[in-house]
Amino acid sequence: MNLSYRILDCHIFESYMALEGWESFPMLKSYTTDGEFSFLLKDCSFMIFDYQPSDGLLKAVCIYRMIGDCLSIELFEVNKDYRGLGIGTYAMERLMIETGAKTVYLDAKNANAEIFWKTIGMKKIDNQTFCLED
Repeated sequence: MNLSYRILDCHIFESYMALEGWESFPMLKSYTTDGEFSFLLKDCSFMIFDYQPSDGLLKAVCIYRMIGDCLSIELFEVNKDYRGLGIGTYAMERLMIETGAKTVYLDAKNANAEIFWKTIGMKKIDNQTFCLED
């Protein structure tokens, strides 16, 4: 898969999303008010994924922070028009490699999210914590 990624600060990420159009990322849109990321802390990192060369549409976004070797994901979403193509799996692999994380913490109360995390080889520890299987 020819998916590239970039790590951005909050202001650049907001600019990308303003150009992208919120309709492609309904979960992210639901967490924003008029394109403002009031729910995000300044210590978060932002990773965007796109095909190389770009066709003008982002394929996935991830908002996260590192706590030691634990990756705390605030939001991870694949563009609704590109789901089911393996982009989420590839994006998470790149994120884990880039950050060096061994454990992932996220809010996975959504049944579809839980299915995704298990599909990519994560083991459920409790209601919100997943880790890599040996």
